[in-house]
Amino acid sequence: MDAPNLHIRAAEPGDAAALTVMANLPGVRHGTLRLPFDPQSRIERRLATESGDHFLVGVIDTEGGGREIVTHAGLMPSRRRRAHVGEVLLIVHDDHVGQGYGTAMLRALLDLADNWLGLRRLELDVNVDNHAAIRLYERHGFEVEGTRRHDVLRAGVLIDSHIMGRLKAAPEPDRSGR
Repeated sequence: MDAPNLHIRAAEPGDAAALTVMANLPGVRHGTLRLPFDPQSRIERRLATESGDHFLVGVIDTEGGGREIVTHAGLMPSRRRRAHVGEVLLIVHDDHVGQGYGTAMLRALLDLADNWLGLRRLELDVNVDNHAAIRLYERHGFEVEGTRRHDVLRAGVLIDSHIMGRLKAAPEPDRSGR
């Protein structure tokens, strides 16, 4: 599914209020490791930090002429001997699930990881009952590498989570002399 009206850009500190609202939505909380009542100050700190992490937002034009953030994603490269690895995070606003925004955002992250940062391994955690997210990740080359039993406490119940990874071989050097 395409998302032609989605504009993807780097997240900015001014996006913190909208991202806080999205992070605290029931569907986002249910499908991720987010806690309820996540404060805006935490998101502001994350966006203001020069950590080498890459945070994106997906924005759509609204009928009233405004703009709305409908998806948020991050790519957090590791360091040292794991400098070839990046951790992925992706959330979609509850009102915009199933419209192709998550797919578009994941493609943008994969392009960044593969073609700009040279990452060879991407990894993420996903709740085992988040079937739509698992299908999305599998369509883009991620595989379930393991399952952590009783890993996540959600609304008083321990649930399992999958560890998913995507490997990309390093490109062969150009030996043509050009």
